[in-house]
Order: sequence, then C-alpha cells, then structure tokens
Amino acid sequence: MSWIVIAALLLAILVYISVGLSLGRKTKGLGDLLPLGFGHRARVESSREFSASTVATTISLATVVIAFFELAGQFGIWLFWTVLTTSAGLLLVRLFARRIWQRMEVYDHRPTLHEFLGTEFNSEALSYVSAACNSLGFLAAFAVELTVGSRFFAWLAPEVPTEIVVVVLSVVAFVYTAVGGFRAVIVTDRIQMISIRALLVALPLFYIYYITSHGGWQASIDRIPVPVLSPTFRTGLVSFLIGILIINVPTYISDMSIWQRIAGSQKPETVAGGLLSSVISSAITWSLFALLACFSFMMIQADSTNNPLGEVLQVVGRTGTFFSGIVLFVVVLGLYGAMLSTASTQLIAVSHAVYEDVFSRRRREKLGQRMESARELRISRTILVVAALISTALVQVLSKVGFSIADLVFAIYGSQVGLCPLAISALLLRREQLRLMSDWAASAVSAGFVIGWGSAVFGVVGNNENLVFLAPVFSLLVSSMLIGAGFLVSGAWKAQQS
Repeated sequence: MSWIVIAALLLAILVYISVGLSLGRKTKGLGDLLPLGFGHRARVESSREFSASTVATTISLATVVIAFFELAGQFGIWLFWTVLTTSAGLLLVRLFARRIWQRMEVYDHRPTLHEFLGTEFNSEALSYVSAACNSLGFLAAFAVELTVGSRFFAWLAPEVPTEIVVVVLSVVAFVYTAVGGFRAVIVTDRIQMISIRALLVALPLFYIYYITSHGGWQASIDRIPVPVLSPTFRTGLVSFLIGILIINVPTYISDMSIWQRIAGSQKPETVAGGLLSSVISSAITWSLFALLACFSFMMIQADSTNNPLGEVLQVVGRTGTFFSGIVLFVVVLGLYGAMLSTASTQLIAVSHAVYEDVFSRRRREKLGQRMESARELRISRTILVVAALISTALVQVLSKVGFSIADLVFAIYGSQVGLCPLAISALLLRREQLRLMSDWAASAVSAGFVIGWGSAVFGVVGNNENLVFLAPVFSLLVSSMLIGAGFLVSGAWKAQQS
C-alpha cells in the first residue's frame, strides 16, 4: 500500500513541476506571472478553462474532502446543504459577472479586488486593510492544506517521516507556482479536475465491489448509522447550517481568487459562460463527495477516532487485489492533485495581493513600467516564497491552539466573508456615494475579520462548537452593520436620491 501511495504522490509532483517549468520558460516579465493586463501569458483562455479553474478553487483536500468525511458521522446527509449553498454562491457571482466586468473596464489595467475596493471607496487604507486580512486568510488556508496533506500521507505511508513530507509538499507548491505563475495555476486546475473526476469514478466502483463481496446492499446499508441517512435534528445543526450558508453564498463574490480569474479572462463571454458551467459542475462534484462520505460507514466504524477517509483508503489497500491497487493509486493521485492545485491558488492570490496592493503601492511606480520588468518578476516570486514559509509556521500555532479542520474552515473563510458587503456596495452604488462611506468601509473589513477569528478562537478554547460555526455569521453581521451605518450616517443615501 505504501509504495502505491508514494508512487501516486510522485506522479502528481512530477506533473505539476513539469507544468511549472514548461510555462516558466515563457514567463519573461511581471505581466506573465500575474493577471495585471491583457495580452500577457497570465490569462484564462476559454470559458471551459474558467469553469474548470473556478470549480477547482472550491475543492481542497483539507477543507472539503477530508472535512466531508470527518463531518459525515455528525451531520450525514445535511452535508448536501454545502452543495446547495456553494452552487448558490457561484450563481451569485454569475449574476454580478457583467457588472464586475463593466466596472473593471474603467481601469487601464486589471485591478485586484482590494485595489478595486480602495479605488471605488476612495480609501487607500481600505486597500491595505482588505489586502492584509484576505492575505492572512489565504496564508492560513495554504498552511492547513499542506499540513493536513502531509499528515494524511504519513498516516497512509507511516514509514515516511512527516517532516520530510511537509518539506517536499511545501517546496513543490511554491516552486511550480513561483516559476509558472498564474498561468500554471490555471493549467494545473484543469489537471486537478481530470484527476478528481477519475477519483469520483474509481472510488464508487470500489464501494460497489466491496458491497457485493460483503453481504450485499441491504447488509451494507444496515451498517450505516441511522442518523447519517436521516435528516433529523442533532446538536449543533442550526449553527452549522447558518454558518455554511454565510460562508458559501456571499464568499465567492468577494474571493480574491475568483476576481483573479475574472481579471485574467480576455473577454466577458469567457466569464459568463464559465461561471454558468461552474454552478452545474460544482453541484455534481460536491454531491458525489457528500455521498462517498455518508456511505463510507458501510466499510468503517462511525465511532472511530481515526481519520475516516484514511480508514477508507486503508480498506482499499488491505483488499490486496490488482483492482484495489489501481483504485488506491487513482484516489491518492486525485487527492494530492487537489491539494497541490488548491495550494497554488492560495499562493498566487497572496502573492498578487501583497505585491500589488501593499509592496508596489508604497513605491508608487507606474504599472506600465513594471509589467515587462524582470526585476519586478523576481520581487513578486520572492514574496510568494516568503508567504509560503510564513504560512507553514502559522499552521503550527493554530494546531497547538487545538483547531480541527472543521474549525479552520469556519475561521478562515468565515472571517473573509466580511468583504462581501463592501464588494456588493461597490458594484451597486456610484463612486460619489461610496466615497462618503470610505472610513466606515475600512472599519467594516477590520471588525469583520477580528470578530470572525475571535469567535472561532473563543469557541475552540472554550469548547463551544456553536461559536466556531457562527464565526461567519458574526463577521458578516458586523461588517454589514458598519457599512449600513456608514450609508446612513454619511449621507450616501441622500446622494442616491439625488
């Protein structure tokens, strides 16, 4: 089993490094690394690419796949609520897609989400604050992805030291992303979706094989705890449903990685068509993962303290047939393809935000001079590598505090949802109104971020699951209240009437 797992990881590493090196040879300037303008290599070329890449951003090894298997015993088929809300979140972006594109066309380049908010609200402080808060969230998510991936691998192949796996995965993630840039992220996202689809064929086939060789369908279904397949009320359900709703529906419209893909598209049809396909594709993909998680209890014990997905793969490995070996290889390849692709999405988002919204803004050099600069390319790559190193240290702190994967999902993405009221306001209101609310906007982002993380931390330390699940609610509520108060107190509503 260990050799199959190692071989699958090595193949994923080889493919992703090859993509990075191949594209890196064609990356000559900053415009080829980051989506800053038209006519450069950092781009999304078709609606099919946009769709695959967007769905790939919603799927990660740590915060989706493993989290589903960990939560299946507690929430069962209520996991399908995550499917509905994710599709609804992408559909919301689709509804605003034309307006986002039209607002971006006013600029002489492709702005980041934070630059867009800062410019529309006429607040340089807002650009810094939103970039900092978003970057911290992405850094934490990147660290979680790598750490969970390394521990999961060490559990499947215990003879390989965890420290070595952490180093290898970290190096691979930031090397191919730093070398190939945004274009490498888009290409590997398409590769990720191919490997995920292969996983979603292979693992159900093994489930069927296992069922037919272990007593048939009825006996296998009877092994699943009744609450898993029943939509009954259970402890923490209301907080979970509300938290997931707030995380998934508003998040994508204020997600830096989604805005990067819109900025990298060369025409509006790419965005509109790609987002529509993303809604359907994400619903199918997430539904299959939810089903696999719920039906995993046909093979494993629901009350086990071990990682449920790891136990499923242990069952696959112990079967010892050629078929099960192929299934194990395909599943591990898909899981680590998802991990590396997600890690690169988070890294390129952090690098883009820190370089463009923090570092370059203070130097005040014109973008036109920087676009073709090899020196600026090196600076951006350096920022990316440093960000990767910082995030690896960050997750050790979070782990010592006692955060589980589910806790981190609600803390990381919940705290970022505070940007949503600002993004929607910037798309619906005129600049004359927004500029009256500039001070309130910066306060809304800061307060939402602090309240979101604060609620999650107090929930973990105090062993209060509801506080963790409701972190996104508190973040969105505080941010919305402050931006709403700014709209009324500043007189922006009068400007709307006039």
